[in-house]
Amino acid sequence: EDEPAGNHFNCPIVASYPEALRLNIDELRESPVAFVAPWLPYDHKEKLKRRLYTELTDTFRDEVGAHAHPITQKEIDAAVDAAWAEDEAFKRDIRTKGVETLAWMEETGTRGIVLAGRPYHIDPEINHGINDLITSFGFVLVTEDALSYLEGYAPRKVLNQWTFQSRMYNAARYVCTQPDMQVVQLVSFGCGTDAITTDELRSILEEGGKLYTQLKIDDISNLGAVKIRIRSLMAAMEARNDR
Repeated sequence: EDEPAGNHFNCPIVASYPEALRLNIDELRESPVAFVAPWLPYDHKEKLKRRLYTELTDTFRDEVGAHAHPITQKEIDAAVDAAWAEDEAFKRDIRTKGVETLAWMEETGTRGIVLAGRPYHIDPEINHGINDLITSFGFVLVTEDALSYLEGYAPRKVLNQWTFQSRMYNAARYVCTQPDMQVVQLVSFGCGTDAITTDELRSILEEGGKLYTQLKIDDISNLGAVKIRIRSLMAAMEARNDR
């Protein structure tokens, strides 16, 4: 399961995209293909099953022919259960790989970077290959969801608006227990609560004797500035090791 959060709403900007499309694109309203954009409770499996059945049967009731097979609640239940199981398997795979990576780092004496940020930063069109740049400097790169569960949940002074924030805080707390790991946080688009998460991550890391490095990746056309920041982080880590 994900780490607890005070809230776990969808991003209000992203959640409003379907409504913006529906209200502003005539072709969607005039198309013979149904445009379906229901509000769904992804945080609760049983409620999601009921809601999907209602939405899908209401939307496609008139399109089911006399000899067609209407969708059933049993089919919806099976689909949601399968999707839920696959999501859990994915999370287990990430955590298993994280444990393997941490063991390899210890065996080889390799330094590691936890690259933390928003889930959409996995998109190469947004992160600009910063992950490959970091590994090119000899670091092992780990995402926060691969090891955040290794630290138990600890309440923060601020409200965790989304579960990924809890993962970042827990990952930072774990890094504070490891001598050869640091955190790099990606921020972009002036998005939501980044101002809060950056302050919290900085506080956790500095209290744990770690460095805080932030990479702002809005509209960058080259990675020159990022290379400088990573080299500076490397130099600071080496200086601390020398002391």
